[in-house]
Amino acid sequence: MVRVTGRLRDAIIDCLSDRDCRRIMLSVLSKPKPTGAIEREVNLPQSTLYRKISELKESGLLMIERYEVRDDGRREAVYSCSFSEVRLRVEGEEIVIDVTENEKGKERRWFDLFYQRNGDTQ
Repeated sequence: MVRVTGRLRDAIIDCLSDRDCRRIMLSVLSKPKPTGAIEREVNLPQSTLYRKISELKESGLLMIERYEVRDDGRREAVYSCSFSEVRLRVEGEEIVIDVTENEKGKERRWFDLFYQRNGDTQ
């Protein structure tokens, strides 16, 4: 379990309080899905969907699992949740968030940390 603090904690709270972000997370909670499938399932305008996905990725709640090639030859991201559990609680006057990352989320975080530390680009 990882304790989340500061701006990242605030971003997670914002995402969890947003109905559209919750719908996107629930869409990919049990199995990874490409953007097109998420769009059909949550029925959001494409611009809103991409903005919300971006917010979820920035908060660490959503990640790109892999890319697939569509029938038209274009590459499409397949998204999944990076967590198996999120716990919110109050300690004193502070909201505390603990996140249990799933295996893919842990793997991705270490990959990102390695490349950020070494100044490499992805």
